[in-house]
Amino acid sequence: MKITDVRSLHLEGPRHHMPGGGEGIARKLIIRVDTDEGTYGLGEASYFVASPMGVREAVEYIRMMLIGKDPMAVRPALSEIMYGTLPPHPLARRESPPEVPPGLFPMYPCSPTVIQPGPVTWGMSGVEMALCDLAGKLLGTPVYNLLGGKFRDRVRVYLDRSSPIDVDNLDSWKRMGMQVVEDGFTHMKFDIDYAAPDHTDDVWNRSISAGQMNRIVERIGAVREAVGWDIQIAVDCHMQYNVVDAVRLANELAPLKPFWLEDPTPLYNPGATAQVREKSPIPICLGEQFIAEELRQFIDAGACDIIHPDILYDGGVFETRRIADYAELHYIPMAMHGGGGALATIAAAHVAAATRNFLALEYHHIETPWIGAFVSRDGAPLFSDGHIVLTDAPGFGVELDERVCAENLGPGEALF
Repeated sequence: MKITDVRSLHLEGPRHHMPGGGEGIARKLIIRVDTDEGTYGLGEASYFVASPMGVREAVEYIRMMLIGKDPMAVRPALSEIMYGTLPPHPLARRESPPEVPPGLFPMYPCSPTVIQPGPVTWGMSGVEMALCDLAGKLLGTPVYNLLGGKFRDRVRVYLDRSSPIDVDNLDSWKRMGMQVVEDGFTHMKFDIDYAAPDHTDDVWNRSISAGQMNRIVERIGAVREAVGWDIQIAVDCHMQYNVVDAVRLANELAPLKPFWLEDPTPLYNPGATAQVREKSPIPICLGEQFIAEELRQFIDAGACDIIHPDILYDGGVFETRRIADYAELHYIPMAMHGGGGALATIAAAHVAAATRNFLALEYHHIETPWIGAFVSRDGAPLFSDGHIVLTDAPGFGVELDERVCAENLGPGEALF
């Protein structure tokens, strides 16, 4: 069996409200890997609110590398494209080089990128998902069995609620928190940098003014008051603050018992984040845009209490599991960032089910129904009582919902 094609489909829904005001357009990029025997696999690549530059072009590049390859060789494909680990010369590989357009390294069928993070990795993440779905279908087993079997049948989901549109209205914060609980979820997250933008003194200097600090604590406190102490509330700083103010923020929020403080400082310096962790009374969580090697460095530096990789950014199913296993050896739990739609969320749930140190999986799009509905699972809802309930269907157990996809096609797109 050989791979015959790697295709992508751009979905784009109507405009919707963005955190802190304004509007945006949600976009999703679906990947399909076809074989010469008719079986295909589905994946999703990073296409969050705006189209990350180069992702679709990266998928086309990856297509060139995979045509004619064995679809079951998921890890070798990933290694070749992400890390360039195969011998570069066709004679050394004892096979013919792939067809390469003129001028694009015709003598070097091995990946010339030897990436680290960026569009090639993001594109490869979606393609690797599709290869895993395909492998599960060919073997007649769920993807979680490809990872050694599941620890749990239900995967806990936490909702990222960012902030209400009217951030200065405490009742809006309370209503938002209560709605999460009423929808069956026990974990939620809010974005600190969106919590009090009306009290920001300087958007450049990574500091938190006294007024901003007080309003942040007041508004997150309103959520805590509304939902009680049995609900987990995490907070995300989006890498905005300096070390001193991140520590101050952690101490001010500590009485509210946050589940974690996420990405408190710019994530280029493990030592700086380690300083925050050393002084913070709240667990530090990070890693949403990291590949395995980057997360390894932060773990080794003692810079985090919880890791937070994203299957859309780190290379896909097997890379996420590799990150989880390294964290497990250090007794560090793994939550999972989730900027994707239904397909990426279900793919991440398969990894979560097969990962011992898993905590909770993020979902952003609860108010944008089509994003949770462009794939179907025999009529099963995406969420049940705050969880994703996994089945024993082969692969990820999903198919595209053609009606939903047709209603949300990007400009010039046609269904597979």
